[in-house]
Amino acid sequence: MAEFQELIKNFDRIRDYMRSFFLYGFKVRSDFQGKSGRTYDNERRRIENYLSGYIQADYTCKGKQVSIRVDSKRLQSNPLYAAWKSRSFTDNDLLFHFFLLDILSDNSAWTVSGLCDQIAARYGEVTDVQTLRLKCREYATLGILSWEKDGKSVVYRLASPLFEEKDPLYPALMHAVKFCSEALPFGIVGSTLLDREFLKNDLFSFKHYFLVHTLEDQELLHILKAMEEHRFITFLNSSVRSGNKTELWGLPLKIFVSTQTGRRYLCLYFPPKRRFNCLRLDCISKVKPLEICGDYPMFHQKLDQNLSHLWGVSFGGASRMEILCMKLHIREDTEGYILNRLHREGRGGEVLRVCADVFLYTGVFFDTNEMLGWVKSFTGRILDLQCSNPAALKKVTEDLERMYRMYAGYAEAEAE
Repeated sequence: MAEFQELIKNFDRIRDYMRSFFLYGFKVRSDFQGKSGRTYDNERRRIENYLSGYIQADYTCKGKQVSIRVDSKRLQSNPLYAAWKSRSFTDNDLLFHFFLLDILSDNSAWTVSGLCDQIAARYGEVTDVQTLRLKCREYATLGILSWEKDGKSVVYRLASPLFEEKDPLYPALMHAVKFCSEALPFGIVGSTLLDREFLKNDLFSFKHYFLVHTLEDQELLHILKAMEEHRFITFLNSSVRSGNKTELWGLPLKIFVSTQTGRRYLCLYFPPKRRFNCLRLDCISKVKPLEICGDYPMFHQKLDQNLSHLWGVSFGGASRMEILCMKLHIREDTEGYILNRLHREGRGGEVLRVCADVFLYTGVFFDTNEMLGWVKSFTGRILDLQCSNPAALKKVTEDLERMYRMYAGYAEAEAE
């Protein structure tokens, strides 16, 4: 039987399990459909090793429920970064790492064949030249080694320290790295730099800390690179409801980030449908670049023209534009803050004073369904509500009627 290995070989798989444990935490072993029981056990054991101290198990009638539970106010670093810092390697990878650093520690330069001779002389290990050449090229790509031409041969030496490390401001720069490692996309880069300096984030804590979104950064990097090169992409999109995976292609234009949930969305232009659409980034995998789009600036300009009618991330259905009108009672003498909120959060909607203490808000957006949560926040002040989307209007009115029956019935029972 194959021996269990803690190191990650398939990051997409570990990402799915981590997200399930972190976001849900109520699933048991049998709920993970499409995966064998052994696969579940192996991935669970890996996650428990990476996140010891944050794993909690609850036992129910269905079985053992594993979840990741953290208090963001007490975290110094995102514990999910541990997944990025683990990778599979061979015995030779481990040996070559220390052999090369030791041989080149005196700032000498060697060809690959010379390095093989040094390894044999110093450590008694016979090394394949081609294998070591590939390792040297990999380290040169990572910035660990530098190379130069010496006649027809290529020689390698240890890369020089970063210029910034010699700057007197470098220690202070680490304060910025501490913030960026936890607050910005690709925070794993900042976390790795801190590890390199044997430092930890001891300055910042966050009330709203969206840990799980670091698991999407690999796909985000591919998407941003395609956007920079103005390329189409192809990718797999997983349905949140059904779990079905569909291969799609389109032109990536923008990344939207929710200020409430931290969830990130990819905005694309789909040529077959001739329209824009937004997809959840955590549902996207296996991003691959395609050909360059010569009209990329034109599509970006069209998107910018549509942003003023975008309430959230939905570009609506067949109707395209929907109108919502909401008449509110706001006391001008004592509730100016409500009026300020209407202007601040209305996202370009028109606010008109009808008469004393009565104001009319009118907005034109692609999808008024996304506004309903905001509309309900004015419950108790709404005098009239009209919408060109009957289904959206019905949702609000039914919820308000249900709430009225609930609380009115309770008040009548209390009165009796």
